[in-house]
Amino acid sequence: MAKIADDTNSDQVIAEDTTPVLVDFWAPWCKPCQALAPILEEIEAANGQEFGLVKVNVDASESIAARFNVRGVPTLVLLAKDKPAERKVGNVSRATIEDWISASLA
Repeated sequence: MAKIADDTNSDQVIAEDTTPVLVDFWAPWCKPCQALAPILEEIEAANGQEFGLVKVNVDASESIAARFNVRGVPTLVLLAKDKPAERKVGNVSRATIEDWISASLA
């Protein structure tokens, strides 16, 4: 199940995961974000040991969105230890997300 991060707990939520973390920056008014949410939940459920899913509402957590230089939603940021953060912006397909995660974690 996805964890919720905000400006007060983001460092702790992200750091407590021992696996790579997929951060979903979203907004409640964003239709593409709403379409992407169940896809991300399904991907996490199928691959839960490989990475954790963290959701950040950009309207409620402006500081963390700014820290990750989020300019639009949805934005997905993959954080893996010892690797630079990778990102996807916009509504992308399930296959694209799964391929991206697999390639990034290989």
